Amino acid sequence: MLTLATSIVFSGTANAATTQEKQVTTAFAKYKTGMTIAEFAKQRYGKTYKKHLTKKNGRTILKEKSPKEETSKDLDFVFYFIPGKQEKNYMTFLFAAKPKDKVYRLALRSLEFSGENPMGVRQSDKQLKRGKQVEYDMTEQQLDKVLTGKGLGDWMTWSTTDFSHSFSKQELKKMGLGEGKTKVYIFRTNHSNKRLQVHMTFDSKKKTYRVDWMENISSTQVLY
Repeated sequence: MLTLATSIVFSGTANAATTQEKQVTTAFAKYKTGMTIAEFAKQRYGKTYKKHLTKKNGRTILKEKSPKEETSKDLDFVFYFIPGKQEKNYMTFLFAAKPKDKVYRLALRSLEFSGENPMGVRQSDKQLKRGKQVEYDMTEQQLDKVLTGKGLGDWMTWSTTDFSHSFSKQELKKMGLGEGKTKVYIFRTNHSNKRLQVHMTFDSKKKTYRVDWMENISSTQVLY
């Protein structure tokens, strides 16, 4: 189910985040997991938020149509896509509730940026150094050392998952759900027709992201 909400990629040439991208990221960060749909709407629309709300089966939802809703014996969810200007970015929000609860709460949020390149997504401007390789469990600092320049550059996708506002620890364990933060990067390599896609998960104990998955992909593979 969680794979419903994320994926993006970028171009042959990559630039630092634009002012607009930074503003979008700042706005996205204001949507906190645990928010009700009414609180979410207030953050999104301001004073006019109430006119964007309606009721369905006793629960408050947005008037705009959700691309997917699901009801099961353990979990009900609804999610919404919010495209940015000229569809240069997409925000995805999944709200969850127990079947008998009357309030949906934000459990997953994802932000993706598109890019004007064959892959269709935003890429980092960093490149894997010749003779170096990315390894599993690398921290951000360790990954930085095998890339050109300073820092990791721009990410393609940033997402946060946290179902704890709607379910107990026992319920989360039973359903295989939990909480976490992830970032996906696309790095250049020494081969112009190849890119390295790196998935990182936040280590809450060490307060850093760690590499948990990577893949070499074609620079023309459409990801967006």
